[in-house]
Amino acid sequence: MLPLHIEKALTGVELCFTRVSEALVSGEPLALEAASAVMRQATLDLSALLQRLPPPDLKHPNLKLRLKRLSEGMATQRQSLLRRTVLIERGLNVIIPTARTATQAGTTYANLGKSGGSIKYAVTR
Repeated sequence: MLPLHIEKALTGVELCFTRVSEALVSGEPLALEAASAVMRQATLDLSALLQRLPPPDLKHPNLKLRLKRLSEGMATQRQSLLRRTVLIERGLNVIIPTARTATQAGTTYANLGKSGGSIKYAVTR
């Protein structure tokens, strides 16, 4: 059995992890942002706690197993966020296509005036 303070911190991060997963599934950006911020803080607190633990507590098999599960779960969440980002960017590109460069565009403002050459300014003194 893990010491109570370690158990409490781990359970807190696991709860936050679950909330982030639920927010990811719901697709609500504000809920995802809020849940992610809370999970980030809980993870930082757990990390600070783990850095202060004596070596025997760090070697506890249950601690290692739960940390490994959290680590793998967070990697999966990160991949899901990356996939969602790509889907959103593709959707936005359909709705609002990116501007074509002058070489890709058929008629540009440069083609409307004199072809070739440069614009010259008259300098008067």
